[in-house]
Amino acid sequence: MSDYAATILNLVEYEVWCNRQAVAFLSRLTEAELRGDLGFGLRTPHRTISHIVDVMNGWSGSVGPVIEPPVWTPYEETETLKSIGRTIARVGQSWLAATAESHRAGLLGSDRRLEQVFHLITHGSHHRGQL
Repeated sequence: MSDYAATILNLVEYEVWCNRQAVAFLSRLTEAELRGDLGFGLRTPHRTISHIVDVMNGWSGSVGPVIEPPVWTPYEETETLKSIGRTIARVGQSWLAATAESHRAGLLGSDRRLEQVFHLITHGSHHRGQL
């Protein structure tokens, strides 16, 4: 594995870890705080973390050897943080595996795969900053 690939895979792992830490932080909020209007962005902490995970789920399919079109799920206000955390773990594992597999196949730098990896990292960072 080349030096750049190890760095990219570390960034993917770190992004997933950061999202898990965000869920852990949000789990310490009261229900009123979790669903309270922030006055900007996606309005509530719950909607914001849900959006981060939906985008991660949608675009992470675009980094594997076979590019999958994104699938978007409607916002579910009643989804629990525990469920969101499970989705982060599941999607994070598949995203990391797909990134590594594309690298091994020599495809990571083609068809916007690498751009999608970096988009997911900057997207998550942006919204966690709002939180």
